[in-house]
Amino acid sequence: MSKYFLLKSGKENEVAPVLIFKNPSRLSVLTSELGWKIFTMMSQPQCPMDLAKKLGLHEQKVYYYIKKLRESGLIHELRTEQRHGAVAKFYQASDEAFALASENVTFSKLSIKSPQKSRLLNPFIKDGRLNSTIVVGSPDPHGPYKARASDACCAIDLALFMGAFTSGDNLPNYKLDTEVRDDTLRGNMVLIGGPTANMITMKHNREFPIYIDMEHERNIISTLSKKTYTDDDTGIVSIIQNPENPEKKILMLAGKRFAGTRASILSVVTRFEEFLDGNKFSSDVKARVVKGYDMDGDGIIDTAEFLE
Repeated sequence: MSKYFLLKSGKENEVAPVLIFKNPSRLSVLTSELGWKIFTMMSQPQCPMDLAKKLGLHEQKVYYYIKKLRESGLIHELRTEQRHGAVAKFYQASDEAFALASENVTFSKLSIKSPQKSRLLNPFIKDGRLNSTIVVGSPDPHGPYKARASDACCAIDLALFMGAFTSGDNLPNYKLDTEVRDDTLRGNMVLIGGPTANMITMKHNREFPIYIDMEHERNIISTLSKKTYTDDDTGIVSIIQNPENPEKKILMLAGKRFAGTRASILSVVTRFEEFLDGNKFSSDVKARVVKGYDMDGDGIIDTAEFLE
């Protein structure tokens, strides 16, 4: 028995974990109307005594189906509870969706991201759609530093990562920093690149608990650890409430140099759940300093770790 994610076709795509059976006898207890009713009630923890009262049945009849469901592996014992000098056992369904497959069935490989992981990306992704705007620096000279942004190519890896959790039907999903107007500024945003080349990052730079000090060699300053990071391959990943609209959020991925921005994106793509654990000096703050490494010696950052 293995679990797969079943993709449902239609106007919307939906995924759910499904338990695959190759022996239909395992599901025979569910062919009984009463057996099925008892099973569906066990999506929440249930005690056989309580079930019997709810259904108006003799306890022994309910216990019969509980025994069959347990033998088939469809429910499991969750906990016990003392009641009037006796032990009451509580059971719950192990799985709630099933499919039958013959011995000769051929499965095609299809990677479908877990809905649970998708929820971690809220509010930037919501209900299978990108619920934010990715803002990258313009490749043309702009801003007080007349910089040409080169970080946009790094955003491709981030977009591929986030796109795996979306339907991809709302376009476009990005804006150049020079194109951003009030409606975007007040929404959820994903900022790529530091304040030299991305004017929206510059606008909010000092509002992040970890920021880039434009007056001192673009060093990374952490207000949490009181540390200064000077290496070119260090970067920042941070989420704050949008100062323009507290109901929205901003995710910033930036580095002291290009290598640092690459490291910050790499850390999100490969270690997003660890990022959500929060800063080592303040776990409730989603702000981390990242360092990139070239592990295979080809001159390209391929690994990232959190320094704090």
